[in-house]
Amino acid sequence: MYEFNTKESVNTLVPHSGKMSLLDRVKEYDLPGLYIDTEVDINKSAMFYDEELHGIPVWVGFEYMAQSISALSGIYGLSINEKPKVGFIMSINSYKAEFPIFPEGSTLLIHVQQMMRMDMAVTFDGKIFIGDKLYATATLNTVEVPDLKKALGL
Repeated sequence: MYEFNTKESVNTLVPHSGKMSLLDRVKEYDLPGLYIDTEVDINKSAMFYDEELHGIPVWVGFEYMAQSISALSGIYGLSINEKPKVGFIMSINSYKAEFPIFPEGSTLLIHVQQMMRMDMAVTFDGKIFIGDKLYATATLNTVEVPDLKKALGL
């Protein structure tokens, strides 16, 4: 089992870099179970931090979910000695937020679970918790692209 307990190690899994690399850690994953739990620390240096709100708007949660999906793909790629496939979010359905912000000083637990796969189309359920409180849920429909240049017609 691989460990990704630093932002730098998570960056090896997710194609985002710099401030757009939002995940702080992979807490747990299960490839046969098709899920991953990641964490994000909410602080003033975090991308999207809003001084007025003293936190991050809850709508940013879908990007935390998307990057968690990417991390799961990255771990799967490592497990079979392949580069992870490029993925795109095609739609986000039923994003529901129970609170307006992720407050400063909190740690988010982002859980994404693959629910369905049809060829390159993959659907995930996502949930974000702070402690035992559910903050946001969504269904993310994605598509995996084995060859980005070919998919873009380049």
